[in-house]
Amino acid sequence: MTADPESAWQRYTVSAELLHRDDMADALRGRDFGAAFLLMRKWDHVSQDRIASSIEGFSQSRISRIAGGKAKVEEVEVVERIADGLRIPGAMVGLAPRPWEVPGAAGVAPRPPRETLRVPTHLREQAGGAFGAPPVMPRRDEVTDSIRQLLACIEPPAASRGRRVELPPIDLEAKILNAWSSGRPREGSPVLVMVAGFPGSGKTEFARFICEITGWSLLDKDTMSRPLTESLLLSMDTDPNDRQGEVYTGRIRPLEYRAMFDTAFDNLRLGLPTVVTAPFVRELTDAAWMERMKKRCAKAGAAIAVVWLRCDIDSQRDYLESRDAARDTWKLSYWDEYVATIDPDQRPVCTHYVVDNSRHARSNLAEHARRLASRIRDAS
Repeated sequence: MTADPESAWQRYTVSAELLHRDDMADALRGRDFGAAFLLMRKWDHVSQDRIASSIEGFSQSRISRIAGGKAKVEEVEVVERIADGLRIPGAMVGLAPRPWEVPGAAGVAPRPPRETLRVPTHLREQAGGAFGAPPVMPRRDEVTDSIRQLLACIEPPAASRGRRVELPPIDLEAKILNAWSSGRPREGSPVLVMVAGFPGSGKTEFARFICEITGWSLLDKDTMSRPLTESLLLSMDTDPNDRQGEVYTGRIRPLEYRAMFDTAFDNLRLGLPTVVTAPFVRELTDAAWMERMKKRCAKAGAAIAVVWLRCDIDSQRDYLESRDAARDTWKLSYWDEYVATIDPDQRPVCTHYVVDNSRHARSNLAEHARRLASRIRDAS
């Protein structure tokens, strides 16, 4: 299925010069689209986002996985979509001539006229909205229906008890589905999504799922800081897996969060929606901290959304035991003492979404997310 001709102004098509290169012809003949995408970037100077926006159902993250050798294109239907979107003659990828090809063509399409530069939305807005953007047509497929079913677990923002911080309203479900439908992760204003919850609540699984379907950036505190944190703790003659002691909570933890948010705001200033995941237990119960974060996002021109993973105590323990991470040793060894320090009914002081990931929830979030993410990768 080819793209709508009316939106052809935004399509990237492979240049005739690149199609005539021997290395490109070899890559296409072998349907090695990872190599082909790399050659497009090298010789046509096109971004992964631009390539993805030209192929129906693709996102920048899928292009990245294929170019990085983490995924392959094997289904004929996907090969057809790539050929049609990028105007690669069918004969070059082992297909019959495509409907758009001129009858009797020798196998190489002429180079199209220079296309209009596709300007990221956040720059269009700064320039006064002079650049139009094609409307996003919602996709109607099994994956989209499954995403809607899973995101139905997200409840509308609800203010917490006591002093509260009202965040600017944002329809997170619509923004996620828009990124999935359009294949353009940077479309619209950037957003900072904070995925929070107690250890073992499933927040990392949910954050990865969101980034899998949107192509947004993911910043996981543990992934970013664990090696450095463990080294610092050792240098201070402290257990490298201790996350409860004063050395970690008072001296190292604040630096972990600072580095993560500084990186997140670098992304946001470039117009990149970013998902950050960490417990945020202290931060989201501090109204003054949330007010500062709200102002910082506004200054960066970004929206902000908080997602709290709700999970009962027994479910948290099951998850911690199953992941068997060294940093959870103290919690599991002194479970009753640890549980006495947390309130499973705690909620952020700001408006927020709630995802129920307890064992009694209607669907198992982690399992559903893994299954759907696998289907998305297979479909691409």
